[in-house]
Amino acid sequence: MNRRSIHSIKVISIPNILSIIRITLIPLVLHYYLKGNVIVAGIMLIISALTDAADGFIARKFNQITNLGKVLDAVADKLTQVCVAVVLCLTYTALLPLAFVLAIKEMLMALMGIALLLRGKQPFAARWWGKVATIVFYVAAIAIMLFGHSFAKGSIWGISLTVAILMAYSLIRYYNMLKTQLRGS
Repeated sequence: MNRRSIHSIKVISIPNILSIIRITLIPLVLHYYLKGNVIVAGIMLIISALTDAADGFIARKFNQITNLGKVLDAVADKLTQVCVAVVLCLTYTALLPLAFVLAIKEMLMALMGIALLLRGKQPFAARWWGKVATIVFYVAAIAIMLFGHSFAKGSIWGISLTVAILMAYSLIRYYNMLKTQLRGS
């Protein structure tokens, strides 16, 4: 078997399937949330978060990292976060600053990835600060989705601000990596 056929076999992997499952869960989470069934929406978001953790673990542990998987994982992360933030803003306007920071972060991250690709370099793998921001986002979104009705308005603002700060910190760290990477070219 030649190298190309081995690589094509690796495209169909458990981590890639888990990323596709996460992408297909997005419209279901939104549908159930908008229909008022926050329990089902919350459970689906929990499943999405767990499959996010599982796909990365499995990919690294069993050497199933593929270029397609890197793209699918990033697309699933961004789509999930942006869609959930936007739909939660319909109920909790205190989350608008978070949605704004998230949208700016993801747009700039995409532009940084394109800049690296145009210079023939690989986009960055996730770092601990990006993973922490993602985990905190999921925990916050799930908590707000399931229990936000019982939170004080100030609590929602506090959660929004905390997650937005973590996302901004993550963006700054990735931006500094980009500058270093581009200087080296």
